[in-house]
Amino acid sequence: MTVFNNYDQRSSDILLAQSDQRNTRNVFSGPGNIEGRDSFSAIGQISSLVITVPDSDFNITNAFKVILTGEWNLSVRNGSVTNFDVNFLASPMDGRGTHVHQISNFKPYDNDTPIRLSEDNSVVIHETADIKINGVIIWDQADISISISKDKIFNIDPDDRDTENHFGDQQV
Repeated sequence: MTVFNNYDQRSSDILLAQSDQRNTRNVFSGPGNIEGRDSFSAIGQISSLVITVPDSDFNITNAFKVILTGEWNLSVRNGSVTNFDVNFLASPMDGRGTHVHQISNFKPYDNDTPIRLSEDNSVVIHETADIKINGVIIWDQADISISISKDKIFNIDPDDRDTENHFGDQQV
């Protein structure tokens, strides 16, 4: 993942199960940013394996496995999300039901406080977004949380109730 901000210009690290293969510049600069932590951009790739083990059987052989591949980007300016887009392919290992997810139209809650990176480059954002499958909105304005932990780990956590447990109580 690469995080661009106003106070140190660039901090680049590999995320757990994700990697950055882009070279871009700081997109936010100028006055009005208190300490430069309320305006930043982060981008990365999704490359994960999701394993769902049935409650009745902890045998990994019987677990449902899905490979996730794709990319995401997040832009925050003056404490508000200006862009958040996620596109990833979900490929069940049995070869059936491959589909593409798109997450966009990220909207703040009415009482949202300004978004700011912490001193260790961490942030958690709770808002709503539209979640599409193969280009069709399936869940309109589903609750979703995204987090960056210490400039190294990025998580997307769609609300299980809002998404009819489609993501199996797991983060992307």
